Amino acid sequence: MASFVSVVRSSAAVVLLALASSSTVLADSLTEPCRVADEYLGLAGKLDRAAARLKDRDPFRILVVGSSSTAGVGATSPAKAYTERLEEELEHRLAGVEVDVVARGVGGETAIGAEARLAKELGATKPDLVIWQIGTNDVYRKVDLSTFRATAERGLRDIAAAGVDAALLDPQYVPQDEALYAPYVGALEQLSVATGVPLARRFAAMRAVAKAGGGGVISRDRLHMNDTGHACVGAFLAEALDRKLAPTPPAIAEAHRPT
Repeated sequence: MASFVSVVRSSAAVVLLALASSSTVLADSLTEPCRVADEYLGLAGKLDRAAARLKDRDPFRILVVGSSSTAGVGATSPAKAYTERLEEELEHRLAGVEVDVVARGVGGETAIGAEARLAKELGATKPDLVIWQIGTNDVYRKVDLSTFRATAERGLRDIAAAGVDAALLDPQYVPQDEALYAPYVGALEQLSVATGVPLARRFAAMRAVAKAGGGGVISRDRLHMNDTGHACVGAFLAEALDRKLAPTPPAIAEAHRPT
């Protein structure tokens, strides 16, 4: 069984500083909203341009383009949306870096709608990284898989042409419609491999949390994430991005891995 680690861990920079000063006190961890297996926290692919911009220590802006979950639907207040949690968690991990997460969610939107407005959002936001939350509404509107994939490929090319790195965020886990989601989640996994664009596996991570008895993550409408789901996904994304953009050196990571 994969070892479980909290999706909220201390900033690598803080740990390095503590070791350099020979301190035996470890930095405090944040309160964990959920626990996610290591296998879901790795982002395959490249974010080299984003990592280089992060090293400059300038403010780091992330544009999140998506549908209703990115708009915060399901959360009881805007402050509890996963994008807000992502900003908060990343600033905690990336010591000394001001993180600005700009959420651009349109309820009910498919990949075609998002791709059509990417150029406008990129021009207005000028981000260092784009996260494209994609697929949920394509499933329910039964968008043809080949059309879905071609649209996603076109959108990723648009983002790359703007000189910005991108990562994909697949749909939330919806228990009663798991079979409907499978082909679209699979298409995104294939696209990630083919393009080298990292894929944050929200669907698989939320499914694992739910099936491990991690509590309800979906709201009463049985579609959108509730506060717990938003908190979990925000922290999950922050952890995955932290590992990719500012990885802890292997020896230090091993020394501080929970047993």
